[in-house]
Amino acid sequence: MDKRQVAILFRNRLRQLIASEKQSTATFLRDTGMDRSALSQFLDDGSDRLPRAEALRRIAEARGVSVDWLLGLENAPEGRQVVTSSVQIEQMQDEHGTSPLEHWRAEAWGHKLRYVPSTLPDMLSLANADKNERIEDHARAGGAENVLEGLMPGDLDIEIAMPIQTLEDLAQQTGLFRNAQPEACRRQLQHMARICKTSYPTLRLHLYDGTTTFSAPFTVYGKLRVAIYIGESYLVITAREQIISFVHRFDELVRRTLISPDQSHETLQELSESVKG
Repeated sequence: MDKRQVAILFRNRLRQLIASEKQSTATFLRDTGMDRSALSQFLDDGSDRLPRAEALRRIAEARGVSVDWLLGLENAPEGRQVVTSSVQIEQMQDEHGTSPLEHWRAEAWGHKLRYVPSTLPDMLSLANADKNERIEDHARAGGAENVLEGLMPGDLDIEIAMPIQTLEDLAQQTGLFRNAQPEACRRQLQHMARICKTSYPTLRLHLYDGTTTFSAPFTVYGKLRVAIYIGESYLVITAREQIISFVHRFDELVRRTLISPDQSHETLQELSESVKG
C-alpha cells in the first residue's frame, strides 16, 4: 500500500472520528494536540500528508482507537466506545495481600450491587459458611472473583444473574463440578435455597438460559464503577457512560430470566432433591 492510499484511508478514518464527536471540533483539537491548519491539511482530498508517529499516538489515545485503525490497517468493531481514560487493571490482591473489593463495596454502600458471577456466587457458597466444606475447590475451578465474600445478606441491595446450567451442572456433578461428591453438591444447593428464601428481596437471584445468553463475569458497584473479572485481576471501568451500558446489559439479563428471584429458592431445592448418590 503506497503513501497516497494510506493517506486516503487515514483521511476517511479521521472524518469518522470528527463526525462522531459529541463535542466541538475545538475539543477534538485540544484533546489531540492538533492545530486547525494541520487538521485542514489532513482532511484535504488533494493532500497526501500524514501525521508524525507521536501525533498518531495522541489521536489514538484521545479517542480510544488504535494507530492501525487510523491508518486503515484494521477495522474497528461496531459499537466502539471510548474508555481509554477511565479503564485500569486492578489485581485481586496487591503485594501486601490487600484486595480492592472491600473499598469498592464500602463506596457502594447504600446503592445496588449487580453481579454476574463466573461460577457460584461466593456469598451463596457453603464453603464460606463452613470452612470444612471442600466443594469450593470444584465450584471455583481453581479461583474466582470473591466479589461478595464477607458480606452478609442485608448488607447491600444485591442482584445476581447467572445461567441456570451452572446449578444443573452442580446437581449432576458435571462441568466444573465433575469431581464433587453428591452429598456436598446437595448441601450446597440446599444452602443456596435457604439464603435465597430468607434474604429475598434484599438478595435477588435471577436465573437465565446460558445456552442462548452469554455474559462475562462483571460487577456494577452502584453508579461508581464496573469490575470485570479477567482471572486473578479486574478490568475496572469508572466512566459514567460505560457504567450505564453495563447496567443496561444486566437489565437485559434480568429480562431474559427463566426463574424469577421469588421462585429461585424453589428451583434450588428441586435441584438438591434431584442429586443422585
